Amino acid sequence: MKKIILFTILSISIYATENKKSLELEFNKNNLENTSTKNQINELNQKINELNQDYEKQEKVNEKTFESISNQISAASLNLTIFGILFSVAAIGLGLYVTFIERKIVLIREENKSLLSETKLVKDEVVKINTQIQKDIYGLFLKIKREETVHILERLIKIPEDISNLSQQLLSRELEKEDYLILKEAYLKLKEKVSKKDDGDEEDDIDEFNFDSKIDYLNSYKLLFFQHFLDLALKDPIINEDLIDYYNDSVNCAFENDILKSTTDFMDAIMEIGFKSKAEEINAFIKALSQSDFQTFDAVYQIIFKILQTRENHFKFFNLLNDDKETRIGKLKIGQSIIDKYSSSTLSESEKNTIDLAKTIFLELETETKEKNLQLEKQKEAKAERKRKQEELKNSKK
Repeated sequence: MKKIILFTILSISIYATENKKSLELEFNKNNLENTSTKNQINELNQKINELNQDYEKQEKVNEKTFESISNQISAASLNLTIFGILFSVAAIGLGLYVTFIERKIVLIREENKSLLSETKLVKDEVVKINTQIQKDIYGLFLKIKREETVHILERLIKIPEDISNLSQQLLSRELEKEDYLILKEAYLKLKEKVSKKDDGDEEDDIDEFNFDSKIDYLNSYKLLFFQHFLDLALKDPIINEDLIDYYNDSVNCAFENDILKSTTDFMDAIMEIGFKSKAEEINAFIKALSQSDFQTFDAVYQIIFKILQTRENHFKFFNLLNDDKETRIGKLKIGQSIIDKYSSSTLSESEKNTIDLAKTIFLELETETKEKNLQLEKQKEAKAERKRKQEELKNSKK
């Protein structure tokens, strides 16, 4: 028992001792820990202060960095904006340039096509001309002559007075219907100048404008109208009015082929217009024939008679002609054709009167012709007598 108590006390003592040591150790440990903690706290505070200082420094650095980056970003953004604008402008300019180049290329392509077509036409024309030279030199000559005629007519529009140098060339050529308007334009320009001079227009320079010469130039145009375009002139109130009084000179200037063509043109136009409304023109034309070297040129009167066609027209045309002496020969030639064609047929009273009038004219002209021949014979005899007396006088003086 004693041992148990001793053991218990010993155990308690040992436990107490151990517990005390443990407590001391714990206390020491706590003291150490407290001391260490304080030191650590101090160190931590110091480090915190240092960290705060570093943070503040870093924050300032970061602020400066962020500010610098922000400025750089702003500058970069501005640069990008400017670059974008410049790029857009450049893109638009490039687009316009490309469009311009594309259109120019298209235009060049079209021009090339056109030039190619023209080249082919020129080639074909050259081949055609070459063939024409080899096979139809006369046809080529006519073509060249026609081009020259067109050039002459165009020159007259610029210088109407040049008709003095060019009228003979135009009279000897075949003119086309379309040439009439060109010739008319030149004529009217010259006529306007003559009208100004005739009205005493002081603005006209006398040295540059010879009135008498200009009248001759106008007559040259009238002769061209008569020989080439009498049918068109009759239908043109302006030219027709100017031409009526020039029929005599026009007929006298004509050759046989000219008078045949002009007569055909005249009668065709008369029949188209209606010859009853052109009595003045008809009488002027027949009068001019009657007083010219063509007064007995049967081919002319055959044309007139043929184009009149009908019996009614033949008699009406004859009765439309004046009975004056200047027109009688032409009227008689028409009358003789009527007598030859209709005298053996049944005639109306008016037709009989027409034929009787034609016979009367024939007798009058026959009588006048005999009287003229008799006068000519007397003149020849008188001239021969004077000549004979002059020779006798010379012989007597010897």
